[in-house]
Parts: sequence; C-alpha cells; structure tokens
Amino acid sequence: MWRFVEISNVADVPRFWGRTTPDKTALVEGDAQRSYVQLDARSNAIANRLLKMGLNRGDTVGYIGKNSIEVWEVWFGAAKAGLAFAPFNWRLAVPELTAIVDDAAPPVIFATAEMRETMEKVRAAASTPIELISFEPSNARAGGLDAWIAGVETTDPAVEIAGSDIALLSYTSGTTGLPKGVMANHDAFQYSFLCGTLEPALYRDENDVLVMSMPNFHLGGSWVSIAALYVGGSIAILPMFDPEALIAMLRKDRPTIVPLVPTAIQLLVSRPDVTSDDFSSVRSVIYFGSPIGQQLLKSAIEKLQCEFCQSFGTTESYFNTIFRHEEHLSADANRITSCGRPLPMVEMKVVDEDGTEVAPGVIGELLVYTPMMMSGYRKRPEVTAEVLKDGWYRTGDMAKKDEEGFIYIVDRKKDMIISGGENVYSAEVELALLKHPDIAMAAVVGAPDEKWGERVTALIVPKQGAALTEGEIQSHCRELLAGYKVPKTVLFEAALPLTPSGKVQKGPLRERLRHQ
Repeated sequence: MWRFVEISNVADVPRFWGRTTPDKTALVEGDAQRSYVQLDARSNAIANRLLKMGLNRGDTVGYIGKNSIEVWEVWFGAAKAGLAFAPFNWRLAVPELTAIVDDAAPPVIFATAEMRETMEKVRAAASTPIELISFEPSNARAGGLDAWIAGVETTDPAVEIAGSDIALLSYTSGTTGLPKGVMANHDAFQYSFLCGTLEPALYRDENDVLVMSMPNFHLGGSWVSIAALYVGGSIAILPMFDPEALIAMLRKDRPTIVPLVPTAIQLLVSRPDVTSDDFSSVRSVIYFGSPIGQQLLKSAIEKLQCEFCQSFGTTESYFNTIFRHEEHLSADANRITSCGRPLPMVEMKVVDEDGTEVAPGVIGELLVYTPMMMSGYRKRPEVTAEVLKDGWYRTGDMAKKDEEGFIYIVDRKKDMIISGGENVYSAEVELALLKHPDIAMAAVVGAPDEKWGERVTALIVPKQGAALTEGEIQSHCRELLAGYKVPKTVLFEAALPLTPSGKVQKGPLRERLRHQ
C-alpha cells in the first residue's frame, strides 16, 4: 500500500520483493546473507511447517535470542501463517520470562542455542505447553533453520490476512511490575510506512542499508528495521550493540542508516579509533530512548560528519515525534532537550488532570493520537481502557509544549527509569527488592549518570537488626531481574519520606540524588 500497492500487510514484504528484485540482498549477518527470493521461500517453508504443527490463525509464535537472520525468517513465516510474532527479551531472568510466556501462551518458541538452557527452565515452570525449536544462528558454522524446514514445501500458504490481525506482540513492564503484551496489527505497520514516506527525516529507499543493532524485542530493533525491507533495501545485522563490531560493520557493509541510543553514541564518540571515514556511507543516525546532551551532539556531528535526528515514541504508539537534523543545528541548550514535534498523521496534546489541554509552557500529561496505535494490551481490556480513551493514549509522561510545538518530557508519571536506552520500571525492581527477607521498605529512582543517562538507584530501609550490603542486595536482584534492572547503587536509609496516605515520596529522593 501507499508506495507499493502490492504490499498490504507485513507478510507481503518478502512476497513483493521476492518477485521484483529476487537477487537483491535483503539481510546480511557477517558472512551469511539472504536474498529476497531466499527470504520469501524460507519464510513460506516456516509458515507451512507451523501450520502443519496445528497452529491456528491468531496464535502466537515466540522468539528468543540475539539479533539474527532467523528473526526475520520466523517473523515473516509467522505472518504468512496468520500468526503473531512475539520476540522475548533474552536478558530477562527465568521468573520474568515465565510470566511473559504464560501471558503470550505461544505453542512454539524459537530459541537460539545459547538460550536453550534458560528456556528449558522456563518451559518447566510455565503453565503453557511449549515446543522449543533450538537453533544456531546463520552466522555460526552449520547454523540456520535448514534442518527444521527440510522437505517442507516452499509454496506460499496464501493465508488470508486482515489489517486488524496482530503482526507483533511486544512486552513492556508496567507500574505494577507485571508484563503487558502490546499488540500491533498489520494496519499499524502500514500507517508507519506511510509516515516514513511523508516525513523526509524517516524516508528510506531501495539503496538504503540499515543497521540492526538494537535488540529485536525493542521496537528500535523490530519496527524501525522493517522499514528498510518495506522499500526493498537491506538490513545489516549485529547480534547486539558492540562498538568494535559496529565499526567493523561500518567498514565492511557500508550502511546508510544507523539507529542508536545516546549511550551508544557516547561510546562511539569517545573512541579515538572512530573517524568520519568509518561513517562516510552513513547519511543518518536516528536516536531514541532519551534526548542527547548539547556537547555530545556537537562532538558527534563534528567527529562523525553525518546527519542526526531524534524520535520519541512508546511501545504502545510507536514513533510520535521527529527532531530533524537542521533543528538540531539551530537548537540552543534548552531546545536540544526537546524530543521534537509530532510526526505526520500524529496528534499530541498536553492536558491537566481534568483532561483539558493546557497552554504552552504548562506541564501536564502527554496524550497521543496516532493511526500507529496498539490494538490494546493482550488479555488486559481493563488496563487498555484506562490508557486509551476516545482514541487518545495516555502516555503517563509529564510534558510541556512550547509556542512552536516542540515537546519536552519533564518527568515520568509512571516512575520509569531510562538507563542506557533500556526502560526500567521502578515498581518492578521494588517488588524484587521486597522479596528479600531483611528489607522493610524500598524505593527505586533514577539518578543522573553521564554514561547511562540514568542510574538505577535503590534506597532501602533494612529490618531492625539486619546487616545488609550493596553486593548482597545486587546478588538478590540478579536472581529475579535482568542485569540492566539491577540497582547500580544501593543506599541504606533509616526512613523514607512518605505521603499522608503512606506512599513513598520519590520527588524529594530524586532531587537529593540530582544534587549529590
């Protein structure tokens, strides 16, 4: 649709380009490659095998592992079979993964070999029967799904797909610490492709090679990357972000689009071996997760000599804003803290507690209206109804808008911490902390950090007589949480500030840490 009438859903992407430019490279990962015709045929085989296993339209297919060619083969195969694709966070602990698997209820989960042991534990603990399909990625010797699809027909299964069918199921934690499955349908992807056509900063074409180093379980890895395939371009895949690996890829595969988080940009800029020659093929670095500091932006533009743009979004609503390169260049120290202005087709407003739009400069809650909106939270109609009212998504972000329409996120109503580009919800960490028998009270906030943006910080009141150490608390959390959620700093307190209703007042705690 939009630019290519033959592409009306996610499954049509390899179909169309498999016919139009069959020998063009769609995916490259190290020495492994897939042309469009190969991607089309292999995803057909995966779809047919899944259907023969008895999966029904609307079922979920799970995937866990670092970025690989197989992410795309499985996603397109699932789409062609009328199934939703659910990439799970490979950094999570077994209890966290078990909760997500129980919610998603996937009959089948594709797991890279390094995740097999973890997923066997998840399978044993989960209430849902699961068939695990373990494989080595294609960049490994004798890797890939060849054995699993051997002998399966590669003809298109021709399953009818509706725009309202779910294409992607992404999991985000919530303020209660419970996982929520965000359902994105095929129409939402179609509108995102239209948005990319209308917005020059997001425009892609068949000559583009986009780097996939953001994790596949983030929209920065999945949704951002698929835009390159929609236009018949290519994706150069890194299993995960690593500065040295990215530099080697820049020199070998000559990508044109590089999505990153500011922490990754900082790591690249600080390396003396990185020069503008490495980035000579790159026309745009798109960053998200948090604003970029003025000094870092200046250093990055001077050293890398390419364009920078920022986009702000949520798992529920995909990209909402754009802060273009030319706007970066003209921005002062205040404007650079903005996340930009609404994208084409996106409306945003800042409202007070009564839902009334406030004047420029006044802080309120940020609401978003977009055709890229989620269909809802899986099996959570009540929670969906709370955040989606009259089509407007209540982001939970406290923001303000200036006279020119630039949006500034000033606080997070949901107590979310962004550390190194990863979202960490304080309630989730607090629940883990309170499982320790010697902790009486705990609060988790983000403290300013030059490297990570925010540092996950736990403030703990031990039970009377308990002797706790930072290392002990961190070890306890590692058993229950992904490593990036584990508090980097643990402070022991005699008491925490409370509201009249007994809730912890996090504002004073953040303020204290901000000035330490």
